[in-house]
Amino acid sequence: MISQLKVFLDTQSLRNPLQLGDMKVSLEEKSRILLNTPHYFFIFMLSTIFGVLIYYRTTVDEFLPMAVLSLLWILFWKNTDQKGRIFLVIASVFGYVHELLGVRYGYFTYLGGFIGGSPIWLIPGYGTIFWSSYNLWEIFEKDYSEKKWFSLTNILIPVSLAVLIAIDHMVFDLSLKPISILMKFTLAFMLFRNFQGIRLAYFVAFFTVLTELTGEILGTWSHPEFSLISLMAGYVFLLWVCLTIDGFSKGTISRNTKEVVAGSVLTTFYIFLLLGFISV
Repeated sequence: MISQLKVFLDTQSLRNPLQLGDMKVSLEEKSRILLNTPHYFFIFMLSTIFGVLIYYRTTVDEFLPMAVLSLLWILFWKNTDQKGRIFLVIASVFGYVHELLGVRYGYFTYLGGFIGGSPIWLIPGYGTIFWSSYNLWEIFEKDYSEKKWFSLTNILIPVSLAVLIAIDHMVFDLSLKPISILMKFTLAFMLFRNFQGIRLAYFVAFFTVLTELTGEILGTWSHPEFSLISLMAGYVFLLWVCLTIDGFSKGTISRNTKEVVAGSVLTTFYIFLLLGFISV
């Protein structure tokens, strides 16, 4: 009896590590498929973002969203390259500092916030959402760029931009400062020297601003002055900052006059914005 029990335990000790190993491989494979399949990833992130925003709007609890978004942040970190990790870190740090200062200067308000009026789930949330927007376009372009219909995305940009400008002007606050906002938007896209870069910047900003719009509609946060075009310009600039840091780290950075001028003007603008001197 004892010998049979010993044999059973020995067998289980050999089997369990194998089972755990298989489970780990299976989870890694499922994560890879999720993060690299456009429609799966889109549905997953859409559900997550809506879930977090609605939960926070209903409960004002910061800690469960913080836990969920932190797990996602770690998952993305493990499944991305150096560039993606720069996106996660820079967006999280810059984003939360921006939110803290924005609440302080009255640019926007939240339902509550454990630190300085800004909920702590924004720390992983900013990086998670920004990386998601970047990843969604990257995998979409990778999977479908050879399709005949992909060129229609080039038409979608001016059409959707015209619709956004019209909505922003009629429904939101573009009409309050149209010249300064459109100048900022133009300068932001001058940071990219070819159409592929402009297309990347546009869709990353577009997807990210949809989250801003959703939160505004749900009442998760509110802006005294809310402009879709102004927000998009900010996210385009953030994308350029991340790409620039990645370029410097690899020693592959190169700049033309147009990009240097636009980058200098916008960097100065956002420094003054963070200091509370201007608001556009």
